[in-house]
Amino acid sequence: MGLGVRLRVAACVAALFVATAAVGADAPSEIKIGTLYSGSGQLSGTSMPVHVGLEYWADGVNKAGGLYVKAFDKKIPVRLISYDDQSTPALAANLTNQLITRDKVDILTTDSTSIMTASAVPVARDHKMLLWDLTGSSPKFFSPDNPYIVLLGLAATDRYAKSVVGFVPNMAKLGIKTVALLYITADYTAIQAEQIRKAIQAESGLKIVFDRGIPTNTTDYTVLVNDVAAAKPDAFFEFGYPANELGFLRALQDNGVKFNFLYTVYGMSEQPLMATNGVVDQLLYSYSLAGPAAYQFKVNYGLDLPHYRHAFLEWAEAHNPGVEFGFNAVAGYHAGLVIEKALAAAESLDQLELRRAVFSLSGNLETLVGKFELAPDGSQSGLIAPMGQVVPDKSDAKAPPVFNIVAPPELATAKPIYPAP
Repeated sequence: MGLGVRLRVAACVAALFVATAAVGADAPSEIKIGTLYSGSGQLSGTSMPVHVGLEYWADGVNKAGGLYVKAFDKKIPVRLISYDDQSTPALAANLTNQLITRDKVDILTTDSTSIMTASAVPVARDHKMLLWDLTGSSPKFFSPDNPYIVLLGLAATDRYAKSVVGFVPNMAKLGIKTVALLYITADYTAIQAEQIRKAIQAESGLKIVFDRGIPTNTTDYTVLVNDVAAAKPDAFFEFGYPANELGFLRALQDNGVKFNFLYTVYGMSEQPLMATNGVVDQLLYSYSLAGPAAYQFKVNYGLDLPHYRHAFLEWAEAHNPGVEFGFNAVAGYHAGLVIEKALAAAESLDQLELRRAVFSLSGNLETLVGKFELAPDGSQSGLIAPMGQVVPDKSDAKAPPVFNIVAPPELATAKPIYPAP
């Protein structure tokens, strides 16, 4: 080897050493993840389990020495920077801006629900910061010209109720002719109601006899339940957040009202919360989507449902007692898994590179929430839950109710029981 060649090789080795040292020097001491939660107010029951699920994930990552960040080829601890937005969208917008401008977070997540997410979307876009949307599923958040948002925890609301929409044509075969709809006017619930309404209107054998939207802060359903009962529907679809549905089920209980077919949003996915509040009996023979807290999806990354349920309840009891296990607790943990996998794939912490890394997971990642599949605009098209019916456990009368999957046909484990006994 000639002198000139040796010098060039030495120079390349030196350059490589310097570059490697620079990467190591530039690696941050921690990955800062900014997030909001509703510690009080109307949405706290929905928000807190999501936040605690995310905290559980972060704690586990740090106990394992951090998460692997490809951009620096090393494990780095994570730090959650969390603020309580008190279920107030205007405060959430200000705190989102604070996370970006003052705290300078690497990863920006939302509070749960579309109500709270709506205030963060324009702030993140204005700052060209990728918004890791935990559960805010309104399709209004997503557009081809906004690359700064990606939905993690459930399908966009216009796709979320796909299993129920597919079930509607079978309702007339059960003897159902008339249907009632009652829904909170927030995007998450109103858009689900809209999808079901369209499916019902497409069936000549079905007629809507009651159709009403109500404010998000509704918790007293006494008059509403009596109004629906007076319409004498064969089937009743009710759409609310957990606090709404607790009020709804209490009204059924107090009024002694029963419907032959009842659908709720959270009857299965937040059943422990319903049991704690003494209304679970009102859900017997009702229907809802069997979300990831009720249905065991195949997993190729992270804990499966039984192991996560046990770990979450044990961790929450020690760190945040009283938080119920359900879909929202699962969604928070799932969000952490997506962040973890994306950072292991991203070449840098540039926001659009992080977006590319998240999209590289689409169709390949299966967690306890289901199969992760993104549409080009960042909305979620995967994570579709089957529709189920709550039934008593025949093997143990004292055990919690179990779930029969009734739709889609390829996943069904039983035929629907109608009318409710």
